[in-house]
Amino acid sequence: MRVRTRAWLLLVGCAGAVLWAGGPARAAQVPGRAGAQAPGPGRTAAAPGGGSAAVPLAPAGPTSAPAPRADLAFHGHAVIDGDRMEVRLTPRDHGPAAVPEASVRVRWSVGPAGAVSLSPGCARTGERTVVCGTGALVAGQAGEEIRLGVRLRVPAPEVTLEVETAWNGGVTDPDRSNDRLRVLVLPTGDEYSF
Repeated sequence: MRVRTRAWLLLVGCAGAVLWAGGPARAAQVPGRAGAQAPGPGRTAAAPGGGSAAVPLAPAGPTSAPAPRADLAFHGHAVIDGDRMEVRLTPRDHGPAAVPEASVRVRWSVGPAGAVSLSPGCARTGERTVVCGTGALVAGQAGEEIRLGVRLRVPAPEVTLEVETAWNGGVTDPDRSNDRLRVLVLPTGDEYSF
């Protein structure tokens, strides 16, 4: 690559960085050249020395606000009685922002023998996977309980239940440790809390 081409690429990269960092309003004055305007939306940057290569610069879009923060968590109970496994879980928004809608994915390590009984808003997405909508979650409050019932294909000495956020409603979750859970459930008829 020739020196002139490298210098041109460096100049275009720097101009893009200036526009990205402060937008066209902050980059309107080109440093070192009194009265010179930086390329704005719809304009092009010409090559140094008056060359014919011009590179269109993308228009600077509006700066988006940061995503609201909300700590989603899932708590519940699971029990295996014979070949039947029941799962109840409750989504909770620990805030500070409300969550307009979220969804939770539930997987179990042993496949079901047939149909799975589902709460409204849930759908089976794989042989051993279900996704359920939580509805709107108010900051600092629990959502509606989600219930799943599964008849296991074979009696299992244990079942690993995985519960995780499938979609967080566009919020930023600062603590992902309480919305990704693995629970070992034994067929004792006892309720396992998570």
